[in-house]
Amino acid sequence: MSIVCSVKNISFSYTPQRKILKNISFSAEDGEIIGILGKNGSGKSTLLNIVAGLVQQYEGNIFLEGKNIKDVTFQERAQRISYIQQTKFQIPKYYTVEDFVIEGRRPFCRFGFYKLEDYSLLDEILTFCDLNDFRQKLLCEMSGGEMQRAVFARAIIKKAGLYLFDEPCSAMDIKYQKDFFQIAQKVKTLVPCSILVTIHDINLAIKNCDRILLFHDGHILYDDIAKKISAKELSQAFETTVSSECDSKPHFYY
Repeated sequence: MSIVCSVKNISFSYTPQRKILKNISFSAEDGEIIGILGKNGSGKSTLLNIVAGLVQQYEGNIFLEGKNIKDVTFQERAQRISYIQQTKFQIPKYYTVEDFVIEGRRPFCRFGFYKLEDYSLLDEILTFCDLNDFRQKLLCEMSGGEMQRAVFARAIIKKAGLYLFDEPCSAMDIKYQKDFFQIAQKVKTLVPCSILVTIHDINLAIKNCDRILLFHDGHILYDDIAKKISAKELSQAFETTVSSECDSKPHFYY
């Protein structure tokens, strides 16, 4: 596996009084799904914003496929990084699913015109994300889970090397949470890539991610295989008691 993204000694603060990130370092390899865990305000979303280039005033360096991200043009960055934030899209009411998804190819367009290969990719990704039956459906008529699937398709159609998802499962029911990670696993077979996902659900992260970055007090407390993380480390990061044993019945698994 090759390194897609390297984060070297990143520190950041919104105010001089409080540093959000303190000397953060890690690398993401292709074929990895990395879950980023930590309590609210621990810097998870801030890290993704920095990696995506939306936040500039930070200490340290980020390398995208070996190149310092500060030397990567905005167009290159848009082509090589696909970032889905928590903020909602402002979408015209007349947009269909295929109108929306193909816009993921805009960074590759010259003069705003799509090429035949873009439309071929659209067919491939709609099939890949199980959206063929929805391609002519208006986005405003879709359920929240269906809409989220279209958002994922728009991200995937770039065939980027680095995918950043900020809380993609936060407003989704069980079915669509499982669907997201099934799609994420399939994306790794579509193109060599690394996927970084911020997430609040500990069990969902451990079950579906290859690796966990656990944030606490601006530092990475844990960086290793997801299934090796301990209740002690989780308790420290979330500042509450976390147990690997269930003390309530019934308890359902999915």
